[in-house]
Amino acid sequence: MKMSKEAGSARQEVLEIVVAELERSLEAMESNYRRAVSNLNMLKERVEMDDLTRLLRRGVFMEKLHNLLFQSAPKGREVCLMMIDIDHFKRVNDGYGHQTGDVVLERVSELIKSYLRPEDLVGRYGGEEIIVAMQMSASEANSVANRIRRAVEAHRMISTNHAEFRVTLSVGVASTQEFKYEADVLISHADKALYRAKKLGRNRVVNAKDSLKVMLSLERAAA
Repeated sequence: MKMSKEAGSARQEVLEIVVAELERSLEAMESNYRRAVSNLNMLKERVEMDDLTRLLRRGVFMEKLHNLLFQSAPKGREVCLMMIDIDHFKRVNDGYGHQTGDVVLERVSELIKSYLRPEDLVGRYGGEEIIVAMQMSASEANSVANRIRRAVEAHRMISTNHAEFRVTLSVGVASTQEFKYEADVLISHADKALYRAKKLGRNRVVNAKDSLKVMLSLERAAA
C-alpha cells in the first residue's frame, strides 16, 4: 500500500527535526570540546610558566632541553645554549625597589622572546638569570645573543617613581659542536662563559669555546 502524500510529508518533517536536533547537539559538543581544550591549555601554561616572566619554569625547561638534545644528537644537529644575566640587578632592586626589579625582569623577558623562534626554548633559570636553547650554529646563536643584548641596552626602563634608567646583559654561549649533548655539560660551559663576560666588564657575549681557549692559554703560560 502506497504511503499517502500527507504521511510522506509528515515523515519528512520529522526527519528534518531530528537532523536539526542532531546538528544542534553536535555544535554544543564541539563548543564544549573547544572550551575544554582552551581550559586545558590555560592550565598547562599555568603549570609550565613562571608567574612573573611568563618563561618556562626551570624544571620544565630542563625536561624540554633533555628532549631537544636527545632528538638532536643522532642527527648531529647543533644545539646552542645561552646563559643570560641582567648586569647589576641588585642595584636596580636596591635603588628603585623590588617592584621595579620585577618590571625589569618582565620587560627583559619580553625582549628576549621577541628575538627567538617559536621552537626555541627559553626559561627562567633562577633570580635574574635566563636560559635559552636553540637548534642553530654557534655563529648564529652569537648573532642572536648580540641582537638581544643591544635591544635591552637601548631600551628605556621606567621605575615605579617614573625615573628613567637602562640595564645591560651579559651572555655566555655554549654549543654541542664543541661540547657533549648533555644538558649539565652545556650549562656548565655556558655559565663559565657568562662569568668571563662579567669579568671582562659585562654587557657582552662570550662564547664558551673562545673562553676555553683563553683559559688553556693562561694555564700553559703559568706552567
